[in-house]
Amino acid sequence: MMGHGVAVLLVSAAAGYWVLGQSEHQKAGVKKLGQYLGVAIILVSVIGAACKIYSIVTCYGGGMGKAAVCPMTGKPLPSTP
Repeated sequence: MMGHGVAVLLVSAAAGYWVLGQSEHQKAGVKKLGQYLGVAIILVSVIGAACKIYSIVTCYGGGMGKAAVCPMTGKPLPSTP
């Protein structure tokens, strides 16, 4: 259930890659805009996925060890994920 957010972010990264590829077939102004937009979508998606995975791992102790408090929210850890 927690992986759905990561999956959506990875799909949006693929969409950013598609935008980047489609921009190659456009003229100068639209091409630059498409390149910037595609790269921005990819970066935001990949960084978001990394943050989501970090949150899942650290807040639920899924491999890196358990902490008393979630570093992302500052709330006590739940007993089960």
